[in-house]
Amino acid sequence: MDFVRTKAFTTFARAINPIIIDMKHFILTLLAACSIAVCAQKNQDMSKYLAGAVPVKEGMVVFDKTYEVPDKSKGEIYSLLKNYTERAIIKGELSLTQSRMQETDSIQGLIVAAVEEYLYFKRSPLSTDGTRMYYQLIYRVEEGKFNVEMRRIRYIYDITDTPSTEANPDLCFSAEDWITDKEALNRKQTKLLKMPGKFRRFTIDRKNQIFSEAAIATGAVRKVKMVEVYE
Repeated sequence: MDFVRTKAFTTFARAINPIIIDMKHFILTLLAACSIAVCAQKNQDMSKYLAGAVPVKEGMVVFDKTYEVPDKSKGEIYSLLKNYTERAIIKGELSLTQSRMQETDSIQGLIVAAVEEYLYFKRSPLSTDGTRMYYQLIYRVEEGKFNVEMRRIRYIYDITDTPSTEANPDLCFSAEDWITDKEALNRKQTKLLKMPGKFRRFTIDRKNQIFSEAAIATGAVRKVKMVEVYE
């Protein structure tokens, strides 16, 4: 009886062994593919922070972009941008005491805001890492389009967990001296340096957020709701 059981088990093991081997190969292949996909995604995500991501014009870091809004007048675009900036930037969650509107001219189509806000690198109940960020935000509005510009960027870095009201001169940086290609990338311009690279990455993300929200506020970019349809 024991001989029969042993023989049956051996036959079963021989039969299932190729399946186990195939399954192992499948799992290893799947893991390798996932690893490649993750690495590719990571490299793709980081590429937007590398060479050329921080434009310098006449020695000054200046981000700008023009949006077409063909279905709205100059006055409508101006009003929407002014309302967005006052609500989301000047009085926004990140805003600090020095944020204010510097100039608003509906005839010229000009909106200028001086912004002081807290740029968080890390934010959790246990620890906080971030910097006070100062910049000027300028909108130039025309019929059916507008240009948004961010410039005069500087930072006061807070090394404590709580934003400080006192500025240490050794921790004050301008964008020109801190987040340009020369200052924030390695020699081959393939990687971000640790500290200036962190400031560069989060500044670009914040700029992208503001520009995108301004475009959405005016209708230049519309929110798209993804809906899955099952047949």
